[in-house]
Amino acid sequence: MAAVQDSFIKRHGYLEQQQKGLFAIRIRTIAGNLTSVQMRNLADLSDKYGNGQLHITTRQSVEMHWVPESQLGDIFHEIHDLGLLPAVRGPRVLTTIACLGVALCKKAICDTKALAAQLDASMVGREQPGKTKIALSGCPNSCAKPQINDIGLHGVIVPSAVDGCVGCNNCVNICKAKAITVCDRVPYILVEKCISCGLCVRSCPKQALIGQNQGYTVFIGGKIGNKPMLGNKVFTVIPEKKAIFYIEAILCAYNRLAHKGERIGDVITRIGLAGFRQEIEK
Repeated sequence: MAAVQDSFIKRHGYLEQQQKGLFAIRIRTIAGNLTSVQMRNLADLSDKYGNGQLHITTRQSVEMHWVPESQLGDIFHEIHDLGLLPAVRGPRVLTTIACLGVALCKKAICDTKALAAQLDASMVGREQPGKTKIALSGCPNSCAKPQINDIGLHGVIVPSAVDGCVGCNNCVNICKAKAITVCDRVPYILVEKCISCGLCVRSCPKQALIGQNQGYTVFIGGKIGNKPMLGNKVFTVIPEKKAIFYIEAILCAYNRLAHKGERIGDVITRIGLAGFRQEIEK
């Protein structure tokens, strides 16, 4: 491979197959979205360089197989010329995954697609001590599995009761967590049960329940692999518009604290969550 290929290909989305001399190529997406033109271009690339098949990965990338090593440079040049985005590999910020968000999902609280685009433009591919996975979910249903990523966010609305309840019990009926009771036309929120999904706020016809706080819950340190661990909740609610600020602070703390090859969860295991959070808040 030429020098220009060595400096580019090694840090992007390719994997050596079992079959000697053959590779899988990965193309990243923004929040799992592709246009019909991009999909046709990917199909053409797979026909030209691979075996005509495409695979959707768990990180919302598109993978094509059976690409000969001798054609890696050519296919990456075409990927670039077509405006497609090669995936990222190694000790870097990897492709951000995200649910549909408020653009399409009626349960969503936050605009995950917009945040994923911002992260792709500003952070994906950035060098880190170890590979760093980010996942975004628009609500506590956590469809993008933020709790098993190095940095995970899901949207929340923290409800609060005000005057005006008419005792319709809409909030009680819609709350799957059974976190609301109504007595004498006064709603009571059981904080220990509430998951902050916001459905009660949206269902109240008299606005007797309001969003006291809204934004993202933030988890850090989750991962799968041979030593899986769930992420730690480090912030209960941050403003949606400050998500980039907080993610940047987490990445900076990670870079200061981590040994080479350590994931965020490994650092937390070594120094403790309190120590990591203290470093974030510097």
